[in-house]
Amino acid sequence: MRDGVRAEVGDIPVLDGLRGLAVIWVALFHFVVLRAGDTWVDALHGMPALDALVRSGYLGVDLFFLLSGFLLALPWIAHANAGLPPPSTAAFYVRRARRILPAYYVQLALAFLVALPLLLGVGYWRKDLYVYLWNGVAHALFLQGTSPLTSGSMRVNGALWTLPIEVQFYLLLPLAMPLFIRAPWRTLAAAIAASLAWQWAAAHDLAPLVALELRLGAHWRWTEATVREMLAAELPAFLGHFALGIFLGRAWLARARMGAPLAAMAGAALLAASIAGLVPLPLEHVRLVPSLALALLFHAAVASTGKTATRILGGGPLALAGRISYSAYLCHLPILAVWNTRPSIFPGWLSLPGYAMTVFTVSWISWRWIEQPFLRAAPRPKAPAPFSGAAEADSPATGIPR
Repeated sequence: MRDGVRAEVGDIPVLDGLRGLAVIWVALFHFVVLRAGDTWVDALHGMPALDALVRSGYLGVDLFFLLSGFLLALPWIAHANAGLPPPSTAAFYVRRARRILPAYYVQLALAFLVALPLLLGVGYWRKDLYVYLWNGVAHALFLQGTSPLTSGSMRVNGALWTLPIEVQFYLLLPLAMPLFIRAPWRTLAAAIAASLAWQWAAAHDLAPLVALELRLGAHWRWTEATVREMLAAELPAFLGHFALGIFLGRAWLARARMGAPLAAMAGAALLAASIAGLVPLPLEHVRLVPSLALALLFHAAVASTGKTATRILGGGPLALAGRISYSAYLCHLPILAVWNTRPSIFPGWLSLPGYAMTVFTVSWISWRWIEQPFLRAAPRPKAPAPFSGAAEADSPATGIPR
């Protein structure tokens, strides 16, 4: 099955491995920060460099945003380069809905019907019926980022804060692409400026919005810091990430393959400096500096003309993790929440392998029996002519989950 992106520009094998790296990084980050006293976590304390790398795993989300910008913008750029009309916006929305909704709604049902009863008891809904009803509605409509009452996803699946951002990006992309086509550099600069401005405002301004949230949350005693932290994680804060991904897609379609080794070295050095705290940041939540490092590494991977990157990222365990990465992202935190209440299942050194095996099994089942049937049922897009660079791919990618 070929979806809208691959039908038009061909397969990019290394992207599966990049998705695999992103989801493994995120899952390890959550495991380490939420498993106090675990044997593996204690062992990491004796390896400061590795510990710092794992604890920076929240940057895996930034890599996912770069991937979304890169992949989803390619058909618009390819059509513009060929002098063709832009792709169908309606068809794009339908493909995105088929891609994210089935597994997402199954995950929500399992969170309410399985994870919450296991964590709080079968009568959990009686404790605060309004809270759980509103959480159900807000999550079903991708509105969990609108208030602290829902942004934490009931402490069962806090990773879901990224889903509304992805959905909002999907809605915005067809409107924004003409700007990228006509003025790519200025649009990239504007997106980065908008991200920085929003992050500054979330920390120091937006007083009317903050006051409204505080009034709405008076019963729950939300603090201003909680509200501002929620606002700092809205779509405007990540416009620069998506724009960087789109710009990388433009470079890839233009066959900008030169400089991949230099980009890899610069990206690795900048990422290491960011993780080590050597890069001064004007705002606490500014992540564009490490994201720029990830963008350089991303460019090095997709622009590489050698076989090494394809061999490592385009096949094997990383590619397999990439195929199931969307389901793994959705389920890894609920599994960990339940896991933490039952430490005797896989004690000691068996904790991390047991957890990884459980997440993989659940994710593969979700990918195979929920995601894939909906994708296979989608109508094949009619592409006028695939990008000629598709022939450079050595092996097919098997999924574009985000």
